[in-house]
Amino acid sequence: MLRQTFCSILILLFNISCANTDTSNDIVVEKVEDRTTQTGTAQEDVDVFDIPALKKLFVTNTNGSYIYEKADKQSSILDTLEYGYQVEIIGEESEWYQIKERISRSFLRNGNVIHSSGWEEVNILKQNVGDLSQIKLKGSELYETYDKAPIKSKIELKLISEAEFNSARNKKEGFLVKQETLVSSKDSVLTVANGNGTKKVYVSTPDAEVDMQIFNYVGHINYLNAYLLGIGYYEGGEYKLYDATSGEEVISFNDYPEISPDGRYIVSMYTNPYEQSTDFQLHTVGRDKKIKKELEASFINWMVALEPYEVYWLDNTTLVMKVMHSKTFWDETGNLNNDSQYLKMKIL
Repeated sequence: MLRQTFCSILILLFNISCANTDTSNDIVVEKVEDRTTQTGTAQEDVDVFDIPALKKLFVTNTNGSYIYEKADKQSSILDTLEYGYQVEIIGEESEWYQIKERISRSFLRNGNVIHSSGWEEVNILKQNVGDLSQIKLKGSELYETYDKAPIKSKIELKLISEAEFNSARNKKEGFLVKQETLVSSKDSVLTVANGNGTKKVYVSTPDAEVDMQIFNYVGHINYLNAYLLGIGYYEGGEYKLYDATSGEEVISFNDYPEISPDGRYIVSMYTNPYEQSTDFQLHTVGRDKKIKKELEASFINWMVALEPYEVYWLDNTTLVMKVMHSKTFWDETGNLNNDSQYLKMKIL
């Protein structure tokens, strides 16, 4: 399949700061502290954060799991971890695991409310955690979006078997055609010959760091009288369609445009590693070959698999694809997970 994914990993650095404000004894002021919790003997204290993990597990209870101050259900509940949350195991005791987790607490000191945050050794029931393979998508999770988009009036989503997915694997794309005689590439310069006799030049800037652009010719789509370029940026990318006669930009897609066999629909789905969502776009192609965006939404609970990326049209209105629960996009080692499920999407 002709597709190129432009993706870079964003590293987020969290800085914890302390706010201190002088106050008189009769005024209550909120303050924030960063707390370091230690464990061990008086002779050899160890910061909880520095304790090496014995293994990494995930919250497998679909309702989430409480974490407790002690290995006792009667002790204080410190927080609730959501389904799919990764925990680092640093010990175990009977039906309990000890994990390290950042805990927020509040208390009074000299008439001031102090909000304290620090790493602590806390406890979670073994029955509520397991390995990554136990985190699976459910049908009830498929339609949830960040933007509450009107999904159900436009598309139908359903989990399917691997066999049904495989039945679409041999179907070929029918519209993208490489016209190499119209395209030349040298160094960082891509040139496309237009139908009106002019040429459009695209200059890649791979060394421009945050301002970088990298242009790649994907192919011509003759029934739309257009050609498609993939454009990579410092963080992410997009695909743009250009008029094959004038070279003018027609429309942009957030990822590779999947065109239905009859040419009436165009679907693009960006696997967003930052939000851990699928950013979805649905376009229609009119009789006049004008392209119109019909729907845009960001699905919260599932992501299209990238390794390998496999999306196929089953018929003129139905797509099948490899997906995974958003919580399992990264595996225990921080690499892309390749344990997939299968999703069918029908355009209504």
